[in-house]
Amino acid sequence: MNMINYIKKKIAKKKAKYQQRNFTSAKKQFANDLTYFIPNTPNENTGIVLIQLVKDYEYLVKLLASAKAIAEDKNLKINFYDVSWTAHIGWGKFRKKTSFFKSKPVLEKVIGKLNSEVIFYCEDVFENQNLIKSKLTEILKNLNSPEDLLKLKFESIEVGDLIYDTYLRYFHQVDVKEINNEIEKIIEIALNIYYNFKETLSKHPIKALVNTYTTYIEHGITARICLEEGIDVYTVGSFSYRIQKITKDFPYHQINHTLFSPNKDIKSAQLKTAENIITSRFTGKIDAATSYMRASAFKIQALNEDVKKLFEINKRNIIIYPHCFYDSQHINRQLLYPNLYQYLEQLLQNLISIENTSVFIKPHPNGIEGTKEKTIDLVKSFNVAHFHILDETVSNNNIIDLKPDLICTYRGTVGLEMAYFNIPTVALNDNMYVNFNFVHTCNSIEEYYAIVKGEKETSINFDKNQIYSFYYQAYLDKLATFDDTEIMKLLHSFNGATYNDNYLTHLKSNNFNYSELFASYLNGYNLTKN
Repeated sequence: MNMINYIKKKIAKKKAKYQQRNFTSAKKQFANDLTYFIPNTPNENTGIVLIQLVKDYEYLVKLLASAKAIAEDKNLKINFYDVSWTAHIGWGKFRKKTSFFKSKPVLEKVIGKLNSEVIFYCEDVFENQNLIKSKLTEILKNLNSPEDLLKLKFESIEVGDLIYDTYLRYFHQVDVKEINNEIEKIIEIALNIYYNFKETLSKHPIKALVNTYTTYIEHGITARICLEEGIDVYTVGSFSYRIQKITKDFPYHQINHTLFSPNKDIKSAQLKTAENIITSRFTGKIDAATSYMRASAFKIQALNEDVKKLFEINKRNIIIYPHCFYDSQHINRQLLYPNLYQYLEQLLQNLISIENTSVFIKPHPNGIEGTKEKTIDLVKSFNVAHFHILDETVSNNNIIDLKPDLICTYRGTVGLEMAYFNIPTVALNDNMYVNFNFVHTCNSIEEYYAIVKGEKETSINFDKNQIYSFYYQAYLDKLATFDDTEIMKLLHSFNGATYNDNYLTHLKSNNFNYSELFASYLNGYNLTKN
């Protein structure tokens, strides 16, 4: 027993030393600065605003600024939940062992001065494993095909799309071919998250939840449970708003595109602002709509003469813009295909025998690693002479100069861009342009194929004011009452690389103003109540 106690003391000492060494002066100062976000509420709070614990310092302050606004409005205190869950699979098993010394303790030290605690962990195993095993067995008996997975519910809550997208993203797959062991494991983990969080709600008076994202099991399950229970859910994971309140009928961190209307009264000054931003994109600038891009698709570069010759072979030229195959496939409702890889595969299959038409495929320039390679491999697998890959040396400015007959996308931002230059684009189903007619939206796959093959004409009105109106509603409306101030530019200055002391030191050396940041998020929160 003495030896056991000795070993425990040695481990505790090593752990304390490790944490002390990694809890640097920059992190200590940051922790002190975060005390600004302690809500100014009466001592007797009426409940909790629960926010996601993140290692990304940029998003940590965004979440805290949002939480402070909500907490002060509703007389709540702030607590955290940890979304990590990959300790149960693959690489995560090693991380779980090392996290005893590493990331979680340091993070919790950073937030330690906020009078808060972490009250829920997605990694926790539910106490009643017999229930989990029973539910899993029942689910697996009814999963006869990959398509069945998308219909899956836990009790009354839809989770199939979350599990499907989690598999594509974390196991780096473009398709679900079968209900395999990995998917079974994700379902099992999702069941543990689901029942653990339901139990957490029974023990803690959670009145609001704030996170960065609402897709995947670690984000979406908690959000959808809260919505089902009548608990407010907010997200901060977009550059087109500061903070957004999501709803049961549209439980996504995207702005609800079904609410966009060409008849909305947008002032001329607002339309002008949208015009200025859209046109700046064509000079290579990144804006809110393309904030996910690592590089602009509108680089200024000379057109390759060989590409120009390919456009002269046939009378008709169409360009397909595929999507990322791994990232949030079902980010705004169900697709007409199980996934966007199948969309491309079946579209190309239908174009094998097309006559007098050259088909160009422009791989997504900023997709998750593997997207471009998978796109090229798929196109080459058809071994069709009129299929051509357009690589990164061909910019969208070059494509505009080539004036293709049709642009094909499922829901890409390219629709807006090409409409500006009067180039017809066809999109599919419940996409963001659905209420506008500067892009032709098809409600069926059959209609989509007919237009792509040239058997049916598009119906499009290239009204630039409608293009500006759409852009304003989609990317500026939720930011309309305050400017994108210098404080926001400073917050975003590391382009997402905000996990280390360099970022914290940069904020401090530039006199980062937490009260000014909070004012922006308070304004954004007030917009959610209008």
